[in-house]
Amino acid sequence: MMRVLQIAWREFSSTVLTKGFIIGVLLTPVIMVVAIGGIALTRNLKGPQVTGKLALVDRTGVAAPGIVDRFSPEAAAAEKAKAQEAITQAMDKSMEQIPIDPTQKAMAKGMIGNEVDKALAKIGRLSVTVLPDDTDDAAIQTLKDVLGRTDIHAATKDPSLPEPTVGLIIVPREAVFASEDGGYAEIQSFWPEKVDFEIRERIHRRIGDAIVDARVLTDPKFAAAGLKAEDIRRLLERPTAADKVVTQTGEKKTAGPLQMMIPAAFMALLLIAVMSSGQMLLTTTIEEKSSRVMEVLLSAVSPLQLMLGKITGQLCVGLLILVIYSGMGIAALIVFSMGHLVDPFAIVYMILFFLIAYFIIGSMFAAIGSAVTELREAQTLMTPVMLVVMTPWLLWLPISRAPNSMLSQILSFVPGINPFVMVIRLTSSEPPPLWQTLTAIAVGLATAAACAWISAKIFRVGVLMYGKPPNLRTLIKWVRMA
Repeated sequence: MMRVLQIAWREFSSTVLTKGFIIGVLLTPVIMVVAIGGIALTRNLKGPQVTGKLALVDRTGVAAPGIVDRFSPEAAAAEKAKAQEAITQAMDKSMEQIPIDPTQKAMAKGMIGNEVDKALAKIGRLSVTVLPDDTDDAAIQTLKDVLGRTDIHAATKDPSLPEPTVGLIIVPREAVFASEDGGYAEIQSFWPEKVDFEIRERIHRRIGDAIVDARVLTDPKFAAAGLKAEDIRRLLERPTAADKVVTQTGEKKTAGPLQMMIPAAFMALLLIAVMSSGQMLLTTTIEEKSSRVMEVLLSAVSPLQLMLGKITGQLCVGLLILVIYSGMGIAALIVFSMGHLVDPFAIVYMILFFLIAYFIIGSMFAAIGSAVTELREAQTLMTPVMLVVMTPWLLWLPISRAPNSMLSQILSFVPGINPFVMVIRLTSSEPPPLWQTLTAIAVGLATAAACAWISAKIFRVGVLMYGKPPNLRTLIKWVRMA
């Protein structure tokens, strides 16, 4: 036992006490900080803008004044103020859950306001030229031909050039006055090339609002009731809900969509810890075998002791990674007053299922590493391991959305993947019954024991075998004869 612990300590220290491991562990939070900094540095970059004139053919005879008014400087300023007010209200409501000081809150509002300014500035200085409502098809085709030759950025590059026509809008009569079947027709719009889709959507939104106003103004029922378009929009506006969870300690606000990400975060932590330590186990085993260091070690310990020591050492490495990353995540939730989203028992279960998952995956990696002499030779043999790892990752969404469905319950008892599935279920909104959790633990322990037994047989034969890498049939022969 002492020799196994000595090998485990050697494996652990040779992995952890290196610059590469320290850099690798700290790389993820550093990348996040760099990404946030990059977003902050690029927030002042402006996107594409369009400046010019819109040609409008209003077949209704009533929509044109409202459309022209929507593109006036006063309307643009009112739209900007309304958007900023709506975003401010939404931020005030969301920031009630996050205890940050007023300075940080003002900084966040400033960044969001800057983004709103950039989004609204994409339309630029657009004016509307109203054409006669009886404009014929030949004149419209001529306008389309002009649009086909228009460079929308010419006036921006050279202010001395006249503002071009950057769009043609045709509003049919049925867009305001309903047809016999009660439906409304859609407007037609024509653009030059390279007009940004967001710009087109914002223009369509302004024109659509003006057409809705025209419908209200021309409808005798609304006119008799004295209703305006803004009154109707206010009546039809869907109210928001203030979600709260009632616990034994009182009421707490919900995390909204963040609640759905908790199972994914737990499973991601499990995968990162298992795969990182398992990959290190595979690499060190191959390196020691190819450099003949393995032969020196086997002169002092048995193959089983060597394998158990290496697996135990890398187990401690994976556990260290799990503790670091999960600690950072839990600390962040506590800072933002969301610590109640994580059940303490879920953390205990995560550690337990990590041990099971690691012995399953780690045993496979140890067997593969002992059977080959180069890392590239291990790629083919790693296919079963990758299937075990990727299956719960691909199915985490249906499992987390329906944790007690038949699919989730069946996968909870499938050897190899059940530790990952159970972590998702245990952190979802509907935890599984206790008997299923205990049964899944028993299945996981039995699977880990079977994988360790098979890996020990492969390790005993393969650790001193050199030459052509074995295939799956050869590995089965090793298991039988060891």
